[in-house]
Amino acid sequence: MPRKPATDEQREAVRRRLQAAASAQYAAFGAGGVSARAIAERAGVSVGTLYTYFGSLQGLMQSLWMEPLDRINVRLTRTAQAHADPVERLRKLLEAYVEVATGAPELFRGAFLFVRPESLEKPPRDALESVVFGALLLAAIEEAQAVGRIRTGEPRRLAQLAWSAVHGSLALPVNFDRLDLDAGQAVAADMITAILHSLEPAV
Repeated sequence: MPRKPATDEQREAVRRRLQAAASAQYAAFGAGGVSARAIAERAGVSVGTLYTYFGSLQGLMQSLWMEPLDRINVRLTRTAQAHADPVERLRKLLEAYVEVATGAPELFRGAFLFVRPESLEKPPRDALESVVFGALLLAAIEEAQAVGRIRTGEPRRLAQLAWSAVHGSLALPVNFDRLDLDAGQAVAADMITAILHSLEPAV
């Protein structure tokens, strides 16, 4: 007698079980302890089931952050839409990035501070504007340049410069928590002021 196909609810339950196992494996052993076999064993399914549901180990790990990131992207888009002035919009976007890091630290660590181990396949490289935050930064900088509010320069490089400066302010106290460093949120606030000043047109 043929087996009945799984219902949507059953498939979702397996999907959630795999995600929970992946999250627990990462929390317990770090990126180096993440493997398809270890996660499948923890979830009580076959390795083939993991690939059936997520396509790859990378697809499974990325799925842990996609739903929260979707909500963050909506918030960032609304922030951008609320500020017609491109320089003010750039400031508010960078401030919103800081709020994400401080308001959802586990998400920030997992999605934004993730260092890919050599054992995981590297994904193809996409353009800066392929991610919502990068696209919003780039648009604000291009608009500000068009009206002479930000100095000349390659817009993607300037967007990366702004993102890197704020991200680094937040990441340093996390990556070097053995050092007596000021809180990343406070340093990032000063960095936003500094980076916007550095982007001003030459007098």
